[in-house]
Amino acid sequence: MNIVKRISRILALCAVYIVCAYSYLMAKGFVFTGETMILSNQAYAKDDGKFAHEVTGDIILSKEMMRPLGNDNAPLTIYAYSSMACSHCRDFHKFILPKIKRDFIKTGKVRFVFVHFPLEATSMRAAKLSYCLPEDKFEAFITELYDNKDWLFSKDGATLNKYAKDFGMTEKALVACADNKKLTSDILLSRDTAIKSFGIEGTPSFIVDGFGKKELIVGSQSYDELKEYLESRLEGKK
Repeated sequence: MNIVKRISRILALCAVYIVCAYSYLMAKGFVFTGETMILSNQAYAKDDGKFAHEVTGDIILSKEMMRPLGNDNAPLTIYAYSSMACSHCRDFHKFILPKIKRDFIKTGKVRFVFVHFPLEATSMRAAKLSYCLPEDKFEAFITELYDNKDWLFSKDGATLNKYAKDFGMTEKALVACADNKKLTSDILLSRDTAIKSFGIEGTPSFIVDGFGKKELIVGSQSYDELKEYLESRLEGKK
């Protein structure tokens, strides 16, 4: 009996250790995909002290990938390059974007475009599904996936497909979306162009386009800093 109790204690301690280690890795931005744990790259601000850096080049987005929020005639457009597996992107979407909507998008000052920047296969599948949905369901689907993590750990994509079905996708539509090679190519082209043209290496990263120039903001930022920056751009100070 003593041996059984010891083995039970050891197994219980191992289970606690595994749970704690898993939680720690998730908090640090690691994601379990397939049979490995990977780090979903997060963007880090440049070390020259500047909040934003001017960049040149074209933003490449296919028609299916253009899902803007706000007035098309807004003086500034924010392109938010994000991965669905990125915890910092999730935090931006859940806590910062609602404030940007309130103060800038709904007031006609800023147009916002969410741009998928998948870092691994699961995020690519989520990106494709979001673009295959009708435009009016795009943002809600992304929010639903950011609110839940179970789909990240589904090897066969069944959990992810279930979320898509909840938003109205049929089995036939799911198959067609998965087989859509052009959409895959468009997403990869957008990502590769962002890497080559703007130096984007991780998520979240933002291109703010307006008044004749594009500027890159790298990494997670507080809302107060973003608000000050956007107001300055709108006032012509930057």
